[in-house]
Amino acid sequence: MHQLIRGGAIAVALLGSISLAAAQRAPGDVHPDLTANQQQAVSQGLASSPSQPGPSGEQPQVGNKLPNSMSAQSMPGNVTDQVPETKNLLFVKLPDRILLIDPDNKLVTQIVMDNTTTGSSTTGSNTGGSTSNTADRPSR
Repeated sequence: MHQLIRGGAIAVALLGSISLAAAQRAPGDVHPDLTANQQQAVSQGLASSPSQPGPSGEQPQVGNKLPNSMSAQSMPGNVTDQVPETKNLLFVKLPDRILLIDPDNKLVTQIVMDNTTTGSSTTGSNTGGSTSNTADRPSR
């Protein structure tokens, strides 16, 4: 009888610790905000990916569920190598921005402005990227 109680207590302790670990996995822990340099690396890494048209009506915002009309893709290795924080994310590339998506709940976790499209009339995408970053910063 004593062994049965001990076995039950061990099982409860194991299940409790698993539940606690799952509960501690908050979206902010899995998908931290990316720095400006990381956002630029994501934008440049996805430059060759085709963009899809934005949804008609309201534009997706951080915290919103991805509209069913949009299809998210896995983050390519060239981006996850440079920005490991994006490893478990999906993305949707729109003409002017990139939506980073939580694959578990399909929520938009961050929006990255696509620096490569702003410099499309110039020869190099770095020129467009450097001028676009100043526009992304808050004014004094």
